[in-house]
Amino acid sequence: MPIRNALFSLLALFLCTSVRAQVTLSGYLLSEHDSETLSYGTVYAQNNGLGVTADSSGYFVLEGLTSGPEILNFTHIGCDGETREITLARDTQITVYLHHHDNYVETVTVAAQAFKKHGAEQDNRATADLADGLEQLTGVSTLRTGTAAAKPVYDGLFGNRLSIQNNGIAQSGQQWGNDHSPEIDPWVAAYVRVVEGVEALKYAGPTAGATVLIEPAPLRETEDFSGKAAYTFQSNGFGNVANARVSNGGKTAYRLSLTGKLRGDQRTPAYYLRNTGRREGDAALQLARFHSERWTSRVYLSTFNAEIGVLRGAHIGNLTDLEEAIGRAVPFFTEDTFSARLSSPRQRVSHHFVKAETEFRPNEDNRMSLKYGGQLNDRKEFDVRRGGREDVPALSLLQTSHFVEGTWHRELGPGQHLDASVQYDNTANRNQPETGILPLLPDYNSHRASGYLAFHRERGRFQFHGGLRFDRQFFEAITISREVPRPPDPIERFEHTYNSVGASAESRWQITDAVSLRGGLTYRERAPQINELYSNGLHQGVSGIEEGSRDLGMEKSLKISASTLISGPRLGVSATVFAQPINDFIFLEPQEILRQTIRGAFPVFRYRSADALLYGINVQGYWQVRADLKVSGALSQVRGEDRRSKEGLVFIPPTNFRAGLSYEPGDRWTGLSLGAGFYHSFEQRNVDAELDILPPPEGYSLVDLSVGYAWKLINKNILTFRVAGENVLNTTYRDYLDRQRYFADAPGLNLTVGVNYAW
Repeated sequence: MPIRNALFSLLALFLCTSVRAQVTLSGYLLSEHDSETLSYGTVYAQNNGLGVTADSSGYFVLEGLTSGPEILNFTHIGCDGETREITLARDTQITVYLHHHDNYVETVTVAAQAFKKHGAEQDNRATADLADGLEQLTGVSTLRTGTAAAKPVYDGLFGNRLSIQNNGIAQSGQQWGNDHSPEIDPWVAAYVRVVEGVEALKYAGPTAGATVLIEPAPLRETEDFSGKAAYTFQSNGFGNVANARVSNGGKTAYRLSLTGKLRGDQRTPAYYLRNTGRREGDAALQLARFHSERWTSRVYLSTFNAEIGVLRGAHIGNLTDLEEAIGRAVPFFTEDTFSARLSSPRQRVSHHFVKAETEFRPNEDNRMSLKYGGQLNDRKEFDVRRGGREDVPALSLLQTSHFVEGTWHRELGPGQHLDASVQYDNTANRNQPETGILPLLPDYNSHRASGYLAFHRERGRFQFHGGLRFDRQFFEAITISREVPRPPDPIERFEHTYNSVGASAESRWQITDAVSLRGGLTYRERAPQINELYSNGLHQGVSGIEEGSRDLGMEKSLKISASTLISGPRLGVSATVFAQPINDFIFLEPQEILRQTIRGAFPVFRYRSADALLYGINVQGYWQVRADLKVSGALSQVRGEDRRSKEGLVFIPPTNFRAGLSYEPGDRWTGLSLGAGFYHSFEQRNVDAELDILPPPEGYSLVDLSVGYAWKLINKNILTFRVAGENVLNTTYRDYLDRQRYFADAPGLNLTVGVNYAW
């Protein structure tokens, strides 16, 4: 009998330890910014393979979960997804706060959790240019100037039309240059997203369409001390990238980030791209003071400093050689060996940024804020010059800008609120008298006063947004006469005043918990900018002469869009179609002539306007095949044409397709991640080859691979090791949107090895 009792006891103990209890997880999805409920979000438990959709109040119940470790994915339309790792021992209720925007296109969430955990995607992308991270968004392409610079293109719009907001402040620098990348360190860009419609109306800048938002991760009072140190080596260019970050919460919370980059000449599959190195040093300090539950103040400081080489083979001494250089298989001045030396032509840029903001909530229905932003941008460009004068810049611009904004948010009742703001910004741009050359751009002063008002209403499964914006902009341009012989008083002054309006209305219908429809109508007016009016000379970074026109008028655009979203815990598909007629659309048109100057021979580009039509479709989707396997894909197609001549517009992105595969096996391989990516760009066949210096290049395909492993150490510290390959097939190609495709191929295979330690 004692033996029998002992056997029954052992059997009972075995069954109790072998069969895990079933538990229930419930909770609410709320907006991180104002604690509003997030209707019809999704919750997915990876290890159990179960998911559920929240109801109209943001409440969810996920039953039948097995107790033990679990990885939870939370998603919502207009929000950055979040992943949490928890241990389920009993029925649990949680509240999840997601970073929310009323109207968004799509978001690259390189950080969506507490500072200590977020950052895997941030670490992976931060070694490249900021625009490379934006390329992951459906509908976003990149306008490049070789390896020197990259700028985002969304639905065919770029440059001045696509405002870039750095921490809520319009990035102010020499943004007119297609060879001028945003002077922002990707390591601090925790949230990178594109918004349009009503949401885009609230931001300052000469925007004709969407707005790119770049934000650091928010500081929290409850955050513990944490940090991260990261290093990455890049085989192409023998690049070295290092970053260190520390963060702490409390009544006065802070985060400090330091970054250094060093890279030499990059290489195509066949040859080195001479003088394409880069040196960069950045720093950012983020502060937050939590005075009380109703009052918070924030300060953000950053400095960006870079020296960037420009392909030597794109700067040619005479017309005969230039004609031969364009379309040449191997650029002039190509050398057989690698070099880390930076020589002319090159650029040197420093950008200093400060933001101060205070937010006060007198009661639950009102929220007010006051914001100031100041920026100093110092850009110098150095040409190939004789007589030992290569260290004398050929272009030297110093720009200062100031921005002030007051905002008011008013709750009008359940599901309704009002947003209003007033803004003023001032910019002074000065040519420094050290070049000895007539400047590409004149000195100018810019003043802009703006007002914004928006209404939001949500009732049941219907949501409506409406917004209005008014801008009054004044330009004063101070130029030097180009007449020969020059008049006794060569200084000329020109003034321009523009009044522009913007309006948008959007609605969304949540047909079922998984299916929604959205439609929008947006009208925008955009004043021509200084470069479009007054450019006159060599634009070094793009290796071309640009000429503006003082007679250009305001652009007027109307964008109509419709989209559908099918979203579930394991499958999601969205599709958007749009059409945007733009009257007096301003663009830079290549000319047939090549021009010889004292600085060399260059192609010529002129600004002109035409009535244009942009239209297209963006499709994206994902499938969570299993808890450890996910497949994603995206297709973007944009067309642009002159409505009168029916000719295609230049520099419109060709159709492109992107696919990705990620595998995280878990169990005894927890921490391992495998990834593969495929990208195909079709040939641009919708533009007349005679409208450009060279016909559009052929389409191309690229394959990327990655493997990483994260070790969880003592005290929850994490050591991560990653190896990745870009263009692993070493494909030779030229991209249509690359302004230096006229002279050289794009870079080939690039292997990266990265390690980081988080504590």
